[in-house]
Order: sequence, then structure tokens, then C-alpha cells
Amino acid sequence: MKLTLEQMASLESEILKRVRARPGFSRVALARQLQIAPSTVGNYVGRLLAEGFLSESPAVPQNGEVEAGRPATALRLNPDGGHFVGVDFEARNIMAMSVDFSDTPIKHVHEQIAETDTVPQILKKIESAITAVLPDNQSKLLAIGIGVPGLVDPAEGVALDYKYIQNWRNVQLTAPVAEKFGVPVYLENTIRSMALAEMWFGQGRGERDFICVGIRSGIGAGIVAGGQLQRGSAHRAGEIGRWRFPRPKSTTSRLFLDNGASAPADVELQDVASVRAILGALERGRETKMKSVLPPEPAPLKFADVVRAAQQRDALTTQVLGVAAETLARAVSQLVLTLNPSKVIFAGPLTLLGDTLLHPLRKRAEELLRASGADLPVIVNSTMGEYSGALGAAALGVHEWKPAR
Repeated sequence: MKLTLEQMASLESEILKRVRARPGFSRVALARQLQIAPSTVGNYVGRLLAEGFLSESPAVPQNGEVEAGRPATALRLNPDGGHFVGVDFEARNIMAMSVDFSDTPIKHVHEQIAETDTVPQILKKIESAITAVLPDNQSKLLAIGIGVPGLVDPAEGVALDYKYIQNWRNVQLTAPVAEKFGVPVYLENTIRSMALAEMWFGQGRGERDFICVGIRSGIGAGIVAGGQLQRGSAHRAGEIGRWRFPRPKSTTSRLFLDNGASAPADVELQDVASVRAILGALERGRETKMKSVLPPEPAPLKFADVVRAAQQRDALTTQVLGVAAETLARAVSQLVLTLNPSKVIFAGPLTLLGDTLLHPLRKRAEELLRASGADLPVIVNSTMGEYSGALGAAALGVHEWKPAR
């Protein structure tokens, strides 16, 4: 049966994904995995070699095994095959990164979003960040991925809503960026793009069922099940930041309430355990002159201040982080009971706290799961750093792009 051009491009894209996931694949091994004839794989691999997307070298036999027929060659991605750019942003920050065809980071940039910035101004800053990380030879640019906070419609390239940026509703993103830079542009919720980064480059590599919990101004979960990123029927899968939990009973929990607010019976997860919520609680602790090693007012708190205070075992900081860890443990236990992942990966600034947050979170989640007759999966912090979202957006470009036919 003769394949259409779209089917041919999809097959070549799948070959590249297999090599990306396991550098050193032979043509015969690829044919086995794809369940197609070695001669067919050879034809497509030959085109990818000619186009400069793949390179090959003599394969080293594994455990003394030698494949029959022609000498095996190991296939790898050619770093010079092209570049991808990823952009990731949230309430106050824009991160952009470019990677070469073998996923090696090339350039990165960090721009800030001011509270007074309008939507058009933010879009200009996104374009500026992309321009700053473009390859010197712009013809090498293959695709751009954009990780967007809040609700998105990837098919239409529209950011639907994000409550932490004023007037951020129904924002058309992919069309103007594609027109400006002349390459395909792909859009995804930023937490799901982080999950892609973990799947391709990070703690999720080799895992078929895992959850990436991203914590910044809000909280979301990127869900990978059966090796596939899950989006849901309306692209709303993983909106766990809006889960409601009984209000923590700790005396410290009052710090998570806005000044003058009455105590609600329950609260959203992101109003207790996000970076925004933690900074807000500690700010209120400073305002009421609670004893702490945190910098005095009026300088605004930065998350680096929180990390330093936690390292010094500051009582106020430890109490606030304890409330966050308890609530996150409840969320993790529910995710585990629902999805049965082999691993849960935390991403975002809270990973800078290391085991200060992760140890009590693991302990409490294990208690909750044991009470329900379930086991605790591996729970780890991402190792990808502050540009994990931008790398994830680049991974989105890598994941969706197909060779031209």
C-alpha cells in the first residue's frame, strides 16, 4: 500500500523519535520496533541521513551479539540537523531556550513581566525572547514551542484563560509568531510541556506512566500514561491547582488568608502550596512581626530568601512549608490512587528546597496511601533547573515537528 506524503512524514518523525529516545539504534532494531520491513526502514533512514537529520557509525555489538546480514550501524541524531526554540512563561517571567537537533541547549534568555504589562506588551516580550535565542543561521530554525500557563486550545493556537495575568483571555499566539518567524509554532499548557521535557530529557526518560507536578504561581500536573501525554477531552487534564481541600488546621494556616478575609471551610491547592501562596504567607508573617531570619521589610521577598531561611531552619518558614507539604501530600496521594504512576516528578522553584519539602511530603503521602492499601511510587525533584519549562516547550517543538515532504 502506497503511503501518503503525510504518512511518510509521520513515519520519518517516528523514526527520529525512536532514535532520540535511544541513540545507537540500528536499522534492524528500528524495523523490529516499528514492525515494518528492514528495506523500508532503510529507505527512510537513507533520506534522513541525506537530509542531515541523522548520522551513523559502526555499531558496537551488545553482549557479543552480531546481527546477521549487512554490518550493523548505530544511528544518532545529527546536532547540525536544525534548531528548536522553546518559550515558557507565567505571571512574572518569560524564559526562552534554543536546542540543537540532538537536544543540546544552545542559548537561553530570561525576561520579566511587569504587573502593568498589557497583553500586547507581553506578546512583544515573547517575540523578543525568541529573537534573542535564534540560531546564527536562521534557516536552521525548524519549529517553536510555547508553553502557556492556564487553559489552552492547542489545535487553534489560543491561550484561553490565566487568572494571574490581567485580561489574558482568548489570546491568539501561534499565528502571529509563525508569521513573524516563518516556522511551525506549537502551543501547550506549560506543565504538560514540562512533562514532555521530563519524558525526553529528564527524570521521566524511560518511564511510560508518570506525573510531573509543576508548581509556580499556580499548580498543574502533566500526566503521561502509556507513554503518551494526556490532554483530556477539552485540553484541561491536570488542573489540580483548582482541587479543593479542607482548610489546614495549623495556626500557621491563617497566614495563607488575604488580610481581612474570613476563614473558608476549604481552599484551592494553589492557594496553599504554590510559590505565590508561600511567598504571600511569609509576607504576612513579616507584616505581623513574627520572629524570622527572613530579610526585613520593605524589600519584597524573593524565593531565594525562602530557600536560605529554610536552610537555616527558620521556624516561620518551616511552619509555612509544613502546611504546603501536608496539602501537596494529599494531592499526590489522590493522583496516585487515580492514575497509579511509577513516578511523581516535582518541577518548578520548590525543587530548590530539596528534601526540606520533599521529605515531609513523601512521609505524609506514604501514610495516606498506606491507609488506603496503596504503595508510594518514586517521588523525586526535577533536575532540569529554572529553564525546565523552556526546555519543555522546545521538547514540544521536537515532539510535534515532522520533516517536510
